[in-house]
This record gives sequence, structure tokens and C-alpha cells, in this order.
Amino acid sequence: MMNPVNQDDIIYFVVTDRFFGDSKRYADPADALIHGGTLDGILSKLDYLIELGITAIWVTPVYENILKTDSAEPYHYYWAQDFKKIDQRLLDGSVLSESPELTTFGTFVERCGARGIKVILDMVVNHCGYGAESRFNPNWFQDGDGEIEEPLAGLPDFDHDNTEVVDFFIQNIKAWITEGKVSNIRMDTVKHVEPKFWHYFKSQIQGEFPDIFMVGEILVEDKDGVNKIVEYQNFHDFESVFDFPLCTALRSTLIYDESLSSWLARPRLSDDEPLGVLDNDNPFKGGYRNPNQLVTLLDNHDLQQRIVSHARTKHKGDGVGLDFAIKVTKLCLGALFSMRGIPQLYYGTEIGLEGWKRGDSQGDRDLRRDFPWNVIDSQSQQPISGLKKERDIYDWTKSLISLRKQSKALRYGTTVTLWSDDLVYAFLRVTTEEVAFVIINNGYLPMSQPLSISLSTSTVSPRVIGLITNGLVHWKTNQALTINGESIEVLVDDKTIDIYV
Repeated sequence: MMNPVNQDDIIYFVVTDRFFGDSKRYADPADALIHGGTLDGILSKLDYLIELGITAIWVTPVYENILKTDSAEPYHYYWAQDFKKIDQRLLDGSVLSESPELTTFGTFVERCGARGIKVILDMVVNHCGYGAESRFNPNWFQDGDGEIEEPLAGLPDFDHDNTEVVDFFIQNIKAWITEGKVSNIRMDTVKHVEPKFWHYFKSQIQGEFPDIFMVGEILVEDKDGVNKIVEYQNFHDFESVFDFPLCTALRSTLIYDESLSSWLARPRLSDDEPLGVLDNDNPFKGGYRNPNQLVTLLDNHDLQQRIVSHARTKHKGDGVGLDFAIKVTKLCLGALFSMRGIPQLYYGTEIGLEGWKRGDSQGDRDLRRDFPWNVIDSQSQQPISGLKKERDIYDWTKSLISLRKQSKALRYGTTVTLWSDDLVYAFLRVTTEEVAFVIINNGYLPMSQPLSISLSTSTVSPRVIGLITNGLVHWKTNQALTINGESIEVLVDDKTIDIYV
């Protein structure tokens, strides 16, 4: 039975080895190799995810991977050597069978589903692990130039212009769907795969299993790269892609103080203004076919820093600096959960977990720290009382998730920009039944006087204006939104997002 991800969901991404497992299996964390997190460990922590409000969990690949090399070990499990088996390092026998067959993953999916949690499986078709090419036909690989044909990080690169390669992976994906009960796929390194493969995928996999949800990783971060991402949603029929340009926009503006109007949406004073990321939501102007299906995020396992670390980089120190970093992180989370798309949290962001990508041999390992279960109360499944950063960010995140679940406008609404300048961005989320009003003040000072935002029938319909004027209230204080004639009047604190529903 298919259980595809949709706009009602909150996605939680875990690097399985770093989330939770039998501590007896853990290596010395100082070696930063296999730490022992397992699929069983995830199942044992579903109470925590449910308490937070998570409805879908994305897990890193589970294929049987290569063993330890002289310099690395695939704790992330992106270096497959057998695409038809589960790596037994991801099974500890505490909940699931230790059998590496795909049906074991099917049991994992069923157990998550029984608790109301959907599963997204990370899949790789671009490459295998270092040295694993000997397990495949040598004619399946290429070693060329360019984004598609050049081996990524030196990993053996499959040639998807070879029909045998295409057929192998189409059959393999089908097996994971039928035997592993996969309904949702996160596809790795999409832009490095020959376009021919996506033609076969959409005709065979999506044809036979039309309810499959797939989100593609096209790691293009700048707003100028939106056209590259649009290509996959509009021409290769990806249900969804990760919205890395919005991720960059939120980080660049809300943390590093760049212009909101330059990054997010133009003020609409003239048609000559440069477009922001959210201005690309119009398919009639070359934008996304369906922006509400994009998966939005603040950080993940491949970017340079976790979002809290960005905030700590900007606002240093453990006193005022920490307080401000918490405030800015909450501002970023508020934007994530109030804007269009399907929000994705990276494990630990909800408790302020930090991490950086390093330039030495440690690489991404600090970015993928172990989840600090010592800060979580085993009874309440929430951060221990008294832990300022963890508790403050967790409570805020949980409240935002609850708000989003209650608001059709935040889940399904069309985005309508009402105001945009360097420091302030105000927008509506509009559905057939509800409307939400959101305003961000990115300045370092509270507004000195109320901002008047016009409600014009050239922007929204009289019905929507009626919904706004008839009783929107602040999501935290329940204070009514102030309406003065045909304008909204708002006074917003510094580095703050206010949401009225």
C-alpha cells in the first residue's frame, strides 16, 4: 500500500549511523567512522519524533556498502557494493530481523507506518563505492569529463547511456518498491545522471507506480541556479526537488543580513526589478511547475554548516551572542514553516545541534554528529528542563509544526507578496477557506512606528480581504491583526517573524 509524502507532511532527515543504536556497537566516536546507529535504533526513537510532530522520516541509503578503506569508512552508506541487500551494520537485531533482504526494510516501513510515520529511502543510481566496480560489468562505467560523465569524488560512475545499466537500476528500484515497501524516494546526485535514465524512470516506475513520491537532489544553491532545478521538475517529471536556492536565500538574509527584496521577492515597483527566489514560483514565466511540492530546508548533511552554526558564526559568545543566535535560528525556522513547500528538518536542528564541514581529513563528519540523546528526557521525550538553547529552539519548532498542521493556508496556500524591501517581507498564504498573514522584520531594531500595508483588489480578491479583516490573530499572543481602513497596520520587533492565522 502506497503512503506517499504530500504537503501535509513534516520531513525529518537522519544520517542513520549518527542517530541511535546499541551503544555496545559504537566505535570510539573519536575515530569518526561507524558509530553504530541502526534502523532498529530509529524505531526505538519514534516516540521522540511523534512528540515533536514529525510525519515522515528520510533515512540515508541502506545498501550493502564497501568495507573500511585505508582512509575512510562509509558510515553514510552512499558507497554501495550490492544494491540488492541491506548493509548488516544497519541492523542490530533488537527490533528487526538481521536478514539483509529487502523485506526487512519493508518491515521497517510497516512499523513506522503503524505509528503514523512515512519513510523516504535515499537511493543512489549514479555511482557505486570505491573499488566496487569489480562486482559489476566493466562496460557499465565511464570516466569522462563534465558534470555527468566525470566520476563524482572519484567514485566509479555508472553510464546511464548504457541500456543494461538503465535496466538494472529500473529493476532494482522496482524491487525496493515491491519487496521493501518503498513509497517515497530521495534520489541522490540527480544532476550527475544521464537524462536518459529519467525518461525510463518516469515511463516505467512512475507509470506502474503513479503514487510514488520522489524528491531529487539537484545541489544548485544560488537563485541563478533555479533554471537548472526547474528543468527536473518541469521536463523530467520529478514530483519534487529540494529548494536549495530558498535555503541559501533564508540563510543569506536572516543570518547574514542581505536584502530581503533582492533574495526573496521583488517589491513590484517596476517590471525591471531583479527577481527573488519566490518570484520563480510562476510557471508561466519559466518557473516551477508546482512550488508547493518543493522540499524546503535550512540545512542538511552536505552543506557547509548547520543553521545554528551559521547563527553562532554571525553572533559569537555565550551570553548576548548565544541569545541572539537562538533568536535568529528561530526566525529562520519561522520562515521555513510559514513558506510554501514541504518543510524538512535535519536531525538535531530542533535542539540547536551544531556542526561544520571541515577542510581536513575529518571532512563532513562534524556536520554529521551523533544525536545527543543525553539532553532528551526519556519520559517527556523533550529536552531536559534548564537547557536554554535546546529547550528554547525545540519548543519553538514544536509550536511551528503544530501551527502548520492546524493551518490549511500554511500547508496549501498560494503565496502573495504584499511588501518587500531590504529589511521587511510581508506575504499572504491563501486557500479557498483560509488565509494567513506573515511578516518578517530582519532589522536589528524594532519598528519605530506601525507599517501600513495596503490591501488592494488588484493583488487579492475581495473574499480574501474579507477573511483578513474578519479576525486573523497572532499565533502566539492571540492578539488580533490591526486593520485600518483598507490597510494592515503592524509593528514588529527586531529579527522577528509574526504569523497571523
